[in-house]
Amino acid sequence: MRLSKKGQGATEYLLMLAAVLVIVAIAVYYVTSTGGYPAVAVTAVKSGDNTIKINVETGSIPSGDWQYIVSNTPESTNWTDGTVELKAPSVSLGTYGTGNQYVSLKHKPSGHIYFSDTKITIS
Repeated sequence: MRLSKKGQGATEYLLMLAAVLVIVAIAVYYVTSTGGYPAVAVTAVKSGDNTIKINVETGSIPSGDWQYIVSNTPESTNWTDGTVELKAPSVSLGTYGTGNQYVSLKHKPSGHIYFSDTKITIS
């Protein structure tokens, strides 16, 4: 069976439309299923006077939406709410005694953990 030129054009148009709809559906699924947490680049570091800081390279998290742990034992579960906005250049978590401290950071609403039990040695 042979299609006329009009019929062939309409068929091609419908196939292109179907392909676009599939691509849009995939994009919508991907955007709505991504974690739901802010994209931030952060690291835990020791500052000069036994202070532990979180350096923020990109992004930010509003105050109350992030939690941290600083503990002298790994795998602690005693989360503390962040009381200031987590934003560049850094946020201080306080001054700690000598020894190893293990630092963790998470986004409170989503539960996403940015890093866990990062070892900071204070001497």
